[in-house]
Amino acid sequence: MTAGQPEPPRGLFGVGSAGLVFEAIVVFLAAVALASPGHGSHATGIAYLLALGVILVVVGGLLRRRGGVAAATVVQVLVIAAGAITWPMYVVGVIFAAIWAYWLRLRRTTT
Repeated sequence: MTAGQPEPPRGLFGVGSAGLVFEAIVVFLAAVALASPGHGSHATGIAYLLALGVILVVVGGLLRRRGGVAAATVVQVLVIAAGAITWPMYVVGVIFAAIWAYWLRLRRTTT
């Protein structure tokens, strides 16, 4: 927030962080599904999904810090881009991006 603007309620940051952690769990599960037999060897895609899951957890922890909200917003684009690896990630990415957009709207209206 800029100087002079009130901070959003602390609980709102907890909800945002929890949402990012839930998103990370879904991304980790997608990596496990991609690694299962029958999908071939997609080492690069699995590594991308695992790294993305770790980034989501880290950004969730840094949400209250300066730039944390912007970083979490950028990560939503990376989750949608994971659809290039496996198409269901497009759906997951759009759903979580919509949830994130709602959280951003809530954050703006509660200050």
